[in-house]
Amino acid sequence: MNDEVIIEYQVTALMRLVASMFALVGLVPGGAAVASMSVEVRRRVLRVLQPAESALRRVILMKARGLVVSLRPKRPAPKGAVPKGKGAGDRIPAFVLFDPRKYFHELAKPHRPVRGAGPRISGFDEQRPACEPPAPRSVEVNPASLCRRLQSLQKALESIPVQAKRLARLQARRRAAGEPLRRTEPRRPGWPPGYRKHPSHPVDMILQDCDILARQDPRPPDKH
Repeated sequence: MNDEVIIEYQVTALMRLVASMFALVGLVPGGAAVASMSVEVRRRVLRVLQPAESALRRVILMKARGLVVSLRPKRPAPKGAVPKGKGAGDRIPAFVLFDPRKYFHELAKPHRPVRGAGPRISGFDEQRPACEPPAPRSVEVNPASLCRRLQSLQKALESIPVQAKRLARLQARRRAAGEPLRRTEPRRPGWPPGYRKHPSHPVDMILQDCDILARQDPRPPDKH
């Protein structure tokens, strides 16, 4: 099989997973975000969403191989224009084509503990003050951000060639600016975000396959 057949197969599998996540959330394609979402539903969606995003990035990378793009000079923004990402309201954000940077605990800044009101000291001959009960955990979360990520994933799946051109232009622009390799490579070093060594969901196998294929050389088209 060549890359085109492999890409079509993986995209079909990812679209089935996205459809199941939309049904779980109660989100309608092209509609507004749901009003509420339970913590359990959010946890189940995030379990699939992150590896699905990583798998799609690798599918787009395979599609972008060999694309030749021309860079247009940037035009100055008109006065009073609102930058992208601000004031967009419920607009679906563009799919993120690069893996988030890996977190290294050794390089992180030391965390300073937040000091409380001080130690609670009482004597044997005085009554111990009663402890306040912990605040009840909320059973619902704000689903707006998660819904936008789902819609962005679905929109990218439906426009793979467009996303591949976006990636090729972004890579060419970064290379022309002399940025290091880690800024021009969509895949981060090591395992991809959402990777699980022991697969327990179909999305885990999809991510493993896409990551292996993205690391290999492109296959030539089949000859009939």
